[in-house]
Amino acid sequence: MTGEKWKSLLESVGIVAIVASLVFVGIETRNSTRQAVLNTQALEIAAYQDLMDNIAEMNAIVVQDPELAALMYKATRTTESLTDLEQYRYTRALFMRFRHGDMAFFQYERGAIDEARLRSALQILSLDNPNARDFWESRQQNFVESYRNYINRLIDEITAEESPD
Repeated sequence: MTGEKWKSLLESVGIVAIVASLVFVGIETRNSTRQAVLNTQALEIAAYQDLMDNIAEMNAIVVQDPELAALMYKATRTTESLTDLEQYRYTRALFMRFRHGDMAFFQYERGAIDEARLRSALQILSLDNPNARDFWESRQQNFVESYRNYINRLIDEITAEESPD
């Protein structure tokens, strides 16, 4: 074989090696992208599952404790006034619920859950209930501004639906 033939052969082998390397890099990039998508989905699912577990725990407490169930029923389904102790207990329960909402909103802001899931997670706040809205009105300064603004927009939506034009 002459030097020219060797040169041509080596150039051809080099081109094949470069193409093979590019194919390999492309496959690895695609696999990395798929893995990143799967990791993101796993984080989103875990974040939403944590929110739903939190709601389930709050609901289980009400279901298992007849006294608490009676209090929550009285506070949310009747117009009866709460005693001072009942008001205190109800306020603590609302703080837990609104903190849950704050965590859901934080996850929404970070892109871990979408707005439909956020709104689902916020249903436990019972924003259509006057007692919950009174609590929020007097305690919202305990929460970050972006969350306050979001909850206030939800309340505005609810009150707009309640008020016929």
